[in-house]
Amino acid sequence: MDQYTSETQKWLDARYRAATDDGIYFAHQNVYGFESRFLRTTMNGSPTAYAETGSVLRYIIFWNIIKALKTLQFDSVLDVGGSEGYMCGAFRAFFGARVRSSDLSAEACKRAKEIFDVDADTVDGVSLPYPDGAFDVVVCSESMEHIPHYEDVLKELLRVAKKSVIITVPHDGPEAVARSIRDNVPHGHIHDFTLDSFDELVPAPYKVKAVGLHSSLLRLPYRLIDGTAIDPATRPGIKAPFVKLLNKLAPLCRSFMDRTAFKLVLGLDPFFAHTLRTYRGVLYIISKDPSSFSSAPQHTNVDMDTVLNFRVPLHRMSE
Repeated sequence: MDQYTSETQKWLDARYRAATDDGIYFAHQNVYGFESRFLRTTMNGSPTAYAETGSVLRYIIFWNIIKALKTLQFDSVLDVGGSEGYMCGAFRAFFGARVRSSDLSAEACKRAKEIFDVDADTVDGVSLPYPDGAFDVVVCSESMEHIPHYEDVLKELLRVAKKSVIITVPHDGPEAVARSIRDNVPHGHIHDFTLDSFDELVPAPYKVKAVGLHSSLLRLPYRLIDGTAIDPATRPGIKAPFVKLLNKLAPLCRSFMDRTAFKLVLGLDPFFAHTLRTYRGVLYIISKDPSSFSSAPQHTNVDMDTVLNFRVPLHRMSE
């Protein structure tokens, strides 16, 4: 393990040990559900939520993964970079699949077992401890952008997948990535991805489908639905007054920018993000076995409400 990966592992372990002042695990993924973004406690004397900001973006990404899975026939899923096990827990609940998680962080793997009873392995993605074709589908969501040699991880994902690989990554733009590298942002994004980033990396017999998601044209409604304030210092100059107004409006919008509003905006996202090429993220489906795609709709009962309703009670950290 190189120094960069070792330092990242330490940072992640500290992150997945984080708890609020009242002893509740401070979630990275949307483990406490859609409405939990407004649940508040006190941390270091200031009000804070029980989970990180950005829950709307995480739901956009996760819903697109679920839509991809609904087109496939599978019995087992591996989540590489699986965090605290939220996705694996949902895959098992929604599809009845055999699931396993893996993550660079041992603390993340502990949370996966504690919170979702998901078995998880502490591994570096460049060398996965699984046989060839061990899982029908392998998922790797929002991880590649952090990994120096992500091409090696891609080879491992393809090796252990029997049928398909699903990958999601952000599309930040080269300037944002360069800034993250220059500022040495902990666990920052060190790669930028586009719709064709994997075309030359995937072996010729396999097929790659790339889908743009999270449109930049929908940032304002997504921000209002998320209900989180913007630091005015990050929007100087002529943007500052607009940010101050937006921060005042955000709490007022919570009463009507609910899940119904989110589902409405989410329904517009494929056109704005993919068709108009205003995407801020990409989902890739890499097919090793074309027969894995279903000829008929699968799991039609798994809709957006199913995703938004999936949650666990607030998890109290053990001593």
